[in-house]
Amino acid sequence: MQTPEYAIMPHYQPKEALMKTSLLIVGQSLKSNTLFLEYIYNYLGKLAQFDNQYFFDTNDKDILLDLEQILNTNEKVIIVANKNGFNSISKILCTLKSDSLELKGQTLIPSQATEFSEDSYLLREEKRQIAVLCAKENQVLPTLHGDFSTCSLHFSLVGLDEDSTRVLLEPLAATYEVKLNSTPIIEGWTNIEAKAMKYGDVQSFLEAASSLFPDKIIQNKNPLEYIVQALTKANKTVTSAESCTGGLIASLLTSISGSSSIFEGGIVSYSNDIKRSWLGVSEETLKQYGAVSELCVREMMQGALNASLADFALATSGIAGPGGGSEEKPVGTVFVGARNKQGDILVERLLLKGDRNYIQKQSAYHAFKLLLEVGKEYFFKN
Repeated sequence: MQTPEYAIMPHYQPKEALMKTSLLIVGQSLKSNTLFLEYIYNYLGKLAQFDNQYFFDTNDKDILLDLEQILNTNEKVIIVANKNGFNSISKILCTLKSDSLELKGQTLIPSQATEFSEDSYLLREEKRQIAVLCAKENQVLPTLHGDFSTCSLHFSLVGLDEDSTRVLLEPLAATYEVKLNSTPIIEGWTNIEAKAMKYGDVQSFLEAASSLFPDKIIQNKNPLEYIVQALTKANKTVTSAESCTGGLIASLLTSISGSSSIFEGGIVSYSNDIKRSWLGVSEETLKQYGAVSELCVREMMQGALNASLADFALATSGIAGPGGGSEEKPVGTVFVGARNKQGDILVERLLLKGDRNYIQKQSAYHAFKLLLEVGKEYFFKN
């Protein structure tokens, strides 16, 4: 399961500065259902960006006061609640706004709601917007009413560490009155949010950054979507041979719409027997160097290309933990590789930190980074 893009905040903490947009998750059942919660985050992440997020239990005795404080310190608020929470929030909003509930369509909502549909409505107060959605498990989320678009853009830079990225971009950002927030996806791959200040021009800043780093910039909030789109445009395909990542590379790629045109398929070769019989990894390689080795990863990629006739192959083999490590190869030792069918090969030995899940995800993204490098003529402008 992918980690939700937005973290759940345990409770409201007053802030001195006015925040622009906040997300509230209301209802213990939503917090507990991680699969459904991930769907909520993914759905809203395509429509809005949040400065902060909070969680409320419908039985919280302070929910009225805390909600009032949040509404007073935010320009835009999105509230996603389970069925009981939806009814409770609607009553609380009526109390705060001196309003009453009214049946509109099939949904009982505040009478002052300016836009509404089944299980969803919007309240407007001058420049403030409050959108409320009822989230029902195993069903499609209702329409989000209101305008929650932002004046910020997300992109990433490959081949630069976070400090170098900041040093090179911040003077350019200052020229266009743009504020930057950066975070490393993995080492050598930094995600950046560019947000316009009062008179800022974020689009012109992005154009200037693209001119400065034509062979490093990914102009997409989702780099995997960027990879799929670039390979589709180039009419190229990719395959994978995975060990320690257990099919995560295949899963991440196929989570993107349109991936069927670029992903040939993948082999999860967890055991040495499968590495030998399905991918053609030699017995000598496994005995002399082990499955967690550069040579094994090279042979895994060759086997994947032979099986699929794809243009590119990715491979991983390592020790994700928490057990299985040794003094020579501790937990977090992972070999990742990418190659094309012409024989250009990149393999890296990684020493990753974190729990099993985090090590697996880092490994997968390191493989994607190598793919971007080995196929740079298709991913970046020259």
